[in-house]
Amino acid sequence: MKKFTALALALVMALGLLAGCGSPAPAGSTAAPAGSTGTGAPAATFPEKGKNINMIVGYSAGGSTDIFARLVAKYVEQKWGCTVVVQNVTGGSGAVGFQQCLDSAADGYTVTISNGASLTLSESGNYDWTYKDFDNLAKIIDEDELLCVKADAPYNDLNEFVEYAKANPGKMTVGFAGLGGFTHLAAAKFIHDMGVEVNNIGYDSGSEAVTAVLGGFVDFCQQQPAETASTLESGDLKALAIMSSERHPSELLANVPTAKEQGVDFLVAQWRGISAPKGLPAEARTAWETCLAEIAADPAFQAEVESTLLSRVNCVTGQEFEDWMDSEAAWIGPLMDELGLKAS
Repeated sequence: MKKFTALALALVMALGLLAGCGSPAPAGSTAAPAGSTGTGAPAATFPEKGKNINMIVGYSAGGSTDIFARLVAKYVEQKWGCTVVVQNVTGGSGAVGFQQCLDSAADGYTVTISNGASLTLSESGNYDWTYKDFDNLAKIIDEDELLCVKADAPYNDLNEFVEYAKANPGKMTVGFAGLGGFTHLAAAKFIHDMGVEVNNIGYDSGSEAVTAVLGGFVDFCQQQPAETASTLESGDLKALAIMSSERHPSELLANVPTAKEQGVDFLVAQWRGISAPKGLPAEARTAWETCLAEIAADPAFQAEVESTLLSRVNCVTGQEFEDWMDSEAAWIGPLMDELGLKAS
């Protein structure tokens, strides 16, 4: 009986040792808890393997926002090994897509493409949400505004243009895409800051505004490079200035001087980034911000942004992005009020 008891006790002790670890731990070490990497940090669980990510685009397929979304989606898939489903949810100049994003779970698996409309729609007062109701993860690219005129216009640089406008108050007309949209407000800000008086005509798209310049229906437009590239290349349109801190990297636009080079301190750009419903888990937010910053730093991604969108990468993430949006809202809101574009 004593032999049996001793044998049983030894067996229990052996099983206890086996249950405590898969292999003997080095002296002085502590076994890693379940769900840990063993390095003191919890194992990453976002994104979960096999789970799709939904990327909402508030505009039609084939437009610049959609092209940007699909480009980012491709690189996210490469980094995370997941499937990113790009979903076009049109309506309300992007508002329907933003609302669908806000109605989704704040778990990191639904994001949307944010842009200038995130702020113009927010500041309009027409919706029960603002840009602060999103977790704004990263601004990734800038689409610099170009001030363009017909090739035979009587001014060849920005200073000549401003002098002509001041000498002919109320006689010039600007064309832009979308009343109350970002392009309208960017042009309105330029007109306001220059102290000139011009008429305004809104069109359904940037390409229509460019066509109006070519047809002589308006005197100038302020549009993004992708919408003016073909007519600039053909010589039918000329760009007097780019509203950025530096010249454009593309061969087509490399010779277009910045406004600042010409003594006009004016910066404005359409932009595109990624936002999500407010309240993401910290792990998901950190994962997204890290992933997007790494994508933005990738030379291959930068080259595709330049070639497909004629844009440049200018990435800011996290709180820096949130602060930047606050600074943009600080001029967009008052200007919309001044123009009578806010809900009464």
